[in-house]
Amino acid sequence: MGKPSVYKQELTGGRPRERRVVIVTDPAQLTLWRSLLTGTEPTSAAPVVLRRHDHRSLRGWAQRINMFHTEDRLDRLYELTGGWPLLVDRAHRLHEGLGDPDEVLRRLADLRADRAQDRAFAEATGVYADQPLAAGYRALTDEFKGDLFDLEGAVTAVALKIDDEDEARWIAGFLDVLQVFDREDTQLRLEPVLRESVALNG
Repeated sequence: MGKPSVYKQELTGGRPRERRVVIVTDPAQLTLWRSLLTGTEPTSAAPVVLRRHDHRSLRGWAQRINMFHTEDRLDRLYELTGGWPLLVDRAHRLHEGLGDPDEVLRRLADLRADRAQDRAFAEATGVYADQPLAAGYRALTDEFKGDLFDLEGAVTAVALKIDDEDEARWIAGFLDVLQVFDREDTQLRLEPVLRESVALNG
């Protein structure tokens, strides 16, 4: 979801006399995610996925907190964070401590070269939540690197790696939920900040 108001609407939405339960979950509950995303069990539950920032929402965030005012700084911030909330929050904390946006951007670039920090970030995204998911992500990085592909191409690349098309479809779908793809019209590309982090850590 792109903005907080949509999330608030989801929290308060529903019908009179109807109970509404909101569960905040993460990749550690893969069994729950599988049943929600594949529809293997009848349920009225519908997942609401929190999204990475895009350029527009990152600009709105920067305006709200009164930081990173210029276009070139915002472009560099997006390049260094990929819009990942964990990295955007790191930039915010650094700015609160340093007060200098250019120094914050330099520190973020240094942190991107730190293997331990990069590994912690990659793990926080959920791509290492289980072995098949990690293998699927590696299959995509091996096959496509920074090139464009479509979701069916992703399924095929993962299926060739793990030799199970149904599992490959689930993995590609869950990776999509984890925000590992940037969208360009109907095409996908592996989000570069995560792709480079995974490559750095092997």
